[in-house]
Amino acid sequence: MSSIRKGFFVDLDRCIKCHACEIACRIWNGINVPSYRTIIEIENGAYPFVERTNVSIACMHCEEAYCMAACPAKAIYKREDGVVLVDSEKCVGCRLCSWVCPFGAPKYGPDLKMQKCTFCNDRPDWMPRACEEACPTGAIVTGTIDYLEKVIKERKAKRIISQIRGRRALLYILP
Repeated sequence: MSSIRKGFFVDLDRCIKCHACEIACRIWNGINVPSYRTIIEIENGAYPFVERTNVSIACMHCEEAYCMAACPAKAIYKREDGVVLVDSEKCVGCRLCSWVCPFGAPKYGPDLKMQKCTFCNDRPDWMPRACEEACPTGAIVTGTIDYLEKVIKERKAKRIISQIRGRRALLYILP
């Protein structure tokens, strides 16, 4: 069965924390800080065996989006392809979506409305998303879930955070 649901795939082994994805996101969307995508560093282990992993985080475009359910103005909606968007004309700026999102994706913008990753919805489908295009190591890949499954197989991923056909549209390969 073919899936039109779109998503992100992040290969944590390839992320070098260069922040190119964040900058590209800001430029493409014409925003200052904070970007819709951010890089965090996670430390595991204890001295002298400490490992650091860079994790590029954006809106997960959840199947059951808490932000959408919490919005009293019904300003957050989901397209047929699974991309979750904010209608700024309807947004009342109450911030409920930001409070309930476990990933902190919705950001309070200078227009006093909530903003978040749009999956570069104003770009043609054939064009890579801004974060993917800017990533110098190929750590970020975007596309349909079916396409992402193929990429994961090609990269011989052994472990993945998030079920590929599950509730999130942001998938990770662990280093």
